[in-house]
Amino acid sequence: MKIFRNVLTLLFLSNIIFARPIVIKLATVAPEGTEYYNLLFEMGQRWQQETGGQVQLRIYPNGVVGGERDTIRKMRVGQIQASAMSSIGLAELTDQIQAFTLPMGFQNYEEIDKVKSVMFNDISEGLSQSGFKLLFLVDIGWVYWFSAEEISVPKDLMDAKIYTTAGDYITVELFKKFGFNAVPVSETDILTSLQTGMINSMQTVPILSLSSGWSALMPNMLDLKWGAFVGAVIVDERVWKKIKPEHQKIMMEIANDIGKKYQKSGREMEKKAIQVMQDYGLKIKKPSDEEIAVWNDFKDEITPDVVETFLSTDIYEKVISAINE
Repeated sequence: MKIFRNVLTLLFLSNIIFARPIVIKLATVAPEGTEYYNLLFEMGQRWQQETGGQVQLRIYPNGVVGGERDTIRKMRVGQIQASAMSSIGLAELTDQIQAFTLPMGFQNYEEIDKVKSVMFNDISEGLSQSGFKLLFLVDIGWVYWFSAEEISVPKDLMDAKIYTTAGDYITVELFKKFGFNAVPVSETDILTSLQTGMINSMQTVPILSLSSGWSALMPNMLDLKWGAFVGAVIVDERVWKKIKPEHQKIMMEIANDIGKKYQKSGREMEKKAIQVMQDYGLKIKKPSDEEIAVWNDFKDEITPDVVETFLSTDIYEKVISAINE
């Protein structure tokens, strides 16, 4: 009888343990209340509903956890289990994401979609090797040059103080090779650094420039698609493996749906963001044909160094092949 009671007690305690919800803490630099945040919130609500409360998502917005490198470090030690992260942070986890770093490498969304399709499995595998599950991959927007003073041609950047991610000394050295001055700054310190004049220009997307208040201090935008900025939602595989397979399946379906909404919303919001910034004084410089020719020559000059520094020849050839299909 005593043994029987002990077995029942163990079964009871086991049920309590297994009934405890899995709480996934997700970090993002996206400000609370933005469309990006709202979609992540929707994903969490749907996860909780479809898993019967067994999986819950807790979002930490506004970069409160720190920059993306800080987030990765905290994910490694289990303080954070997931992140909505840009290619800047993802590059710390897999080189495959560098497929999108080619300067002036994409001219339209169709080309970006082709490369995303071709590179998705490689990026997913690379993240898995680093211990992370890829839920969805999206382009966040076109990267443009924003600056305090007008930029017309590459030479204008030689006197600029260009933002780069804190700790990214590879980019600092590469920019030196181009004759540029790159200043490493944490993502959470960008606004302060702009206010103090520590930096005065950067490559970024309109949505971030508007939502973070950077455009007020960099009221000039060069209307030239410098690059494609991509992002992803990733989860620590140690946590993912604890989730029931049937819940993993429905969570991935929900994440895929949110990714599509994220993509559609981002592309629509970019135009609106540019218009709002224009209403508040943003000046857009449309380069002349002669200036575009100068940028194309510059692109041809620096691409071999960019490929050697950030990509492999295999990745580069796969990207070019996908674009030319």
